[in-house]
Amino acid sequence: MVGAARRRVVAVLAGLVLVAGAALVVYRVFAPGEVLAEPTSTYPVAPTPRPPAVLGTLPAAPLIVDGRLRVVADKRQVRADGPVDSRYLNTPYWSFRRWPAELIGVVAAGGTVVTRWSDGELVGLDARTGRDVWRAKGEKPAVPEYAGRRTGAQTVYAPPGLFLSGDTVVVAGPTRTQAFALATGAPGWQQPAQPCPTRPDPSGFSTADGRVAVLRACDSAVRLFDVATGAAAGVLDLPAHMGPETVLDPLDCATPRTACAGVRVDSFAERNAWLFVNGEIRPAGLSDDARIGRPAPLAGPGAQLVGGLAVTVDGTAIVASGIDDRAERWRRELGDPRLGDPDLTILAAADGRVYVLTADRDLVTLDGASGAVVSRFRYTYFAEKTDWRPGWSYAAGGYLLTERLDDLDAPDDADYYFDPQPVILAAV
Repeated sequence: MVGAARRRVVAVLAGLVLVAGAALVVYRVFAPGEVLAEPTSTYPVAPTPRPPAVLGTLPAAPLIVDGRLRVVADKRQVRADGPVDSRYLNTPYWSFRRWPAELIGVVAAGGTVVTRWSDGELVGLDARTGRDVWRAKGEKPAVPEYAGRRTGAQTVYAPPGLFLSGDTVVVAGPTRTQAFALATGAPGWQQPAQPCPTRPDPSGFSTADGRVAVLRACDSAVRLFDVATGAAAGVLDLPAHMGPETVLDPLDCATPRTACAGVRVDSFAERNAWLFVNGEIRPAGLSDDARIGRPAPLAGPGAQLVGGLAVTVDGTAIVASGIDDRAERWRRELGDPRLGDPDLTILAAADGRVYVLTADRDLVTLDGASGAVVSRFRYTYFAEKTDWRPGWSYAAGGYLLTERLDDLDAPDDADYYFDPQPVILAAV
């Protein structure tokens, strides 16, 4: 009897140990935490210039940081690899992961990568090491969920409520807009805003003349603030019929949504464009354009602002014209007018160049000042099909990256994207 009792006690204790061990494992796996995978190799070197050509394809859409790293976003981590011109996404040089928070946005300048998370945490990372150099508590986003899908493109190219201007990071949350120092994370000015129950989170960008523009879903105007002081620095009124579907499409930006010279405001009913010059906001067209119902060249879908010119598609040609006088400065035919519209798409414009995609998936690089063809090549990797649609495009440091999509209405990423490596990389 005594032996049986002892065995029962031992069995119970063993069971308790197993339960406790399982609980410890579960806690370690699911408890809030962070993981930094530090570099195990030397800092990637800046690549030497390459002739224009497709270099490879990637599963994710990167930001190019310090000319040496490609920084990509995932649901719960941000990671970097290199070199920039590698044809594949390599083993991460470093990665930073948080749990259970989700990644909302990433911006970068110089050697600092700033990440915003669903719990409101801002973490500034050293691009060379991946280590956090500062932390700050910002306002939680209205939509505390990762929205980048498989490639993370939206998270790095248009992060909601996260903007850069010079040495300042600006976060626009549900009830306030606040500035933080890029180098230290020190909080700066704040501007309150009326709570907005309507999603999504605020959109916006920074201007080349030192302002930050913020549009909330409930607002009837884009509000601009001086980045240095937070003082009101202008209002861009929107037509009354523009609603939550209104899209801000910044123009002529130094990096995504940063230091932009203009903006196109687009809704289902109307498009308008404005320029930001020396603290002023002026229409991107003649003063009587709106009165006579003639849209400005920059108001057209896909139009780009390059070197003070409006660059647009006109049938089989790319045309650059003056902003105010509409006079044609140059025209570059990219197809035979007798054969009809070749379905040209302006993918991006950066560093004085315009990147155009033709219907048969040639990539044509034009000089923004003269319209001269700098290069032309097939924008596919080896024998890939060409029946894809362009998504996000990003040009920086002599490279162009473009998302390739298939079914734009597909909820599943396997059907939404062109293939498992949907981002194409080219030297331009």
